[in-house]
Amino acid sequence: MSLEKVQLGFSVEFEDDDHRMMVGHHLPSWDDWDGGQLGGRPTWLNPKDIPRSHLNCKCCEQPMLFVCQLYCPCDEINPNAFHRSFYVFACADKKCSENTTESIRVLRAQLPRDNPYFPDEQDECWAMHIPESWDVHLCKVCGQRANGKCPLQGEYFCGRHHQREYKKYVFDKKLRVTSELDPFLPSVLSASEMVVEEEPGDVRDKILEEKAGSSLFENDDDDDELDKNLEQVDLNKMTGAGPETVTKDANTMKFYDRINKIPNVNTQCLRYLRWPDKEQSLRSFSPLWIRSDYKIDDENIPACERCGAARRFEFQLMPQMLHYLSKRHEMEEAKVRSEDTIDKKSKEAVRAATTILEQNPPEQIPPDLATTTKKAIETARHKIMEGSTNMPDWGTVAVFTCTASCGALDTELDEDLGAYIEEFVWKQPSLD
Repeated sequence: MSLEKVQLGFSVEFEDDDHRMMVGHHLPSWDDWDGGQLGGRPTWLNPKDIPRSHLNCKCCEQPMLFVCQLYCPCDEINPNAFHRSFYVFACADKKCSENTTESIRVLRAQLPRDNPYFPDEQDECWAMHIPESWDVHLCKVCGQRANGKCPLQGEYFCGRHHQREYKKYVFDKKLRVTSELDPFLPSVLSASEMVVEEEPGDVRDKILEEKAGSSLFENDDDDDELDKNLEQVDLNKMTGAGPETVTKDANTMKFYDRINKIPNVNTQCLRYLRWPDKEQSLRSFSPLWIRSDYKIDDENIPACERCGAARRFEFQLMPQMLHYLSKRHEMEEAKVRSEDTIDKKSKEAVRAATTILEQNPPEQIPPDLATTTKKAIETARHKIMEGSTNMPDWGTVAVFTCTASCGALDTELDEDLGAYIEEFVWKQPSLD
């Protein structure tokens, strides 16, 4: 990635399983790695020393959802960062939406070119990049470290919450063998590839990009590409902004002006601008803040706890990302929940029992009818609500990383995070 111009990340829907396998670290052929992934499950750069347990929110201590991963080597700073990936997890509890530092967590992993997990040259028989090759099993739902195997389902899970979720949405529905790319699971956000391209500087740059054949900035009449030209009302919905906010907040106006300046790039999910080598130019590298409050100054960004080096801005998540993470998620969740409600005959039986209770004196009602009817109503209500999952929420998320990109294969493992290093995150809440 260029260190001089902003790189923009865009969501590209997976076409099939082959396309999905080309993204992240599914395959050991690292020459093909680029960009990253939104939603789905993480693919671990270091497959052996992954975090020891499910990542939890530091605010409410509830399990977090996997948001995205990004591949961005940094071997010019540290040869041990020849391969370097970031993993973002977020809390979906609305009570944590105002929290700026603890409801989103970012982990960094890195490897030198010579490592035991990925071959230096292409090798079709290579399998050491797979966690199972190191006796590490992943949760069938979230892709994080599993703590045990369910004897009934024959799958590994990180905990009972995902064991129950998989049973309800996959095992009981006999979807284990399916032609679907991904059976729906409430704890797994909609997956897509994240393709990264340089931000055009002006309209002239846009024309040059089009002449060069760059597909990301071209108009496309295909129905699947309609969301690449979002109207202002759509952007307002994504960012939570209303007309008053946009006109009164200088930072919000600057935010909108920047993402709307060039046509067809307002769907950007990520902005990447890693800190430069020269200290004197660091101040020009900063997030594109979406609001004037909930900001952090450079002097308040903590240094790296491992090596003491300063942390500087490297990338940010845009509110538009939420649109793609939930694009199919909400629709599929509503469909599954509607299928789980009681069937027509059960509804009619409950309705008939309720009518009897309302229209007849107590002495004429069978003793157990009231209790049975009440339980049936509660069961129906529970089925309708069960499995409902909130979505993460933010205005923008700025990630500040260690400027030494510290860490090596022989670095002492963290008690909870293994070989993964946690970086500093600052979240601005959405504008609503």
